[in-house]
Amino acid sequence: MFADYGQPSQPAQPSFVEIPNPRVTTTMGRIEVTDVRSETVTGRLLDDRDNPIEEDGQPVYICVRKHEILCSTERADVMSWWELREQAAVPYTAPRKYSLESLINRLDGLNFDELYVLRTFVCLESDPFKAYSGTVNNDLSHLQPWFPTVRALSRAEQNELASALCWRIASESNAPIAPAPGDGRDDR
Repeated sequence: MFADYGQPSQPAQPSFVEIPNPRVTTTMGRIEVTDVRSETVTGRLLDDRDNPIEEDGQPVYICVRKHEILCSTERADVMSWWELREQAAVPYTAPRKYSLESLINRLDGLNFDELYVLRTFVCLESDPFKAYSGTVNNDLSHLQPWFPTVRALSRAEQNELASALCWRIASESNAPIAPAPGDGRDDR
């Protein structure tokens, strides 16, 4: 029998590494990246000391083409940050936490099944009694990197992410989609 002499027990959850939004140098100035699309990168404009520039109390956002990021290393950093792949590549490092803003922006790239899985997971984390059900047909193991990040969010942030997921699912379900043969849907 060993006494622990007041040593703190191991935490139930691992500590999280906060991933700041990358800051890159572009042809239009230095920006803190908030959104990445197939051709463009959007971010907050920064001053010489990397502080956000504000106009009427609001940050100034600019959009540039990816090739307008001047440093190739910075461009690569933006891509790896955006793709949420670090956790899958290095499973034994501390889980990573992305900003809520960047998580919500990433929802655009997810399909319907992925959105349902994430919504169910987020709702179970924030309020187990408000979980949603959905049909999931494909392999979604690639979503695992999201889960430690969702757990690291505050309750308010989890609720905000759940709302964004609900909105994204509703907007996708309202899109005109031809029914698959034999799925029983009647769009009249």
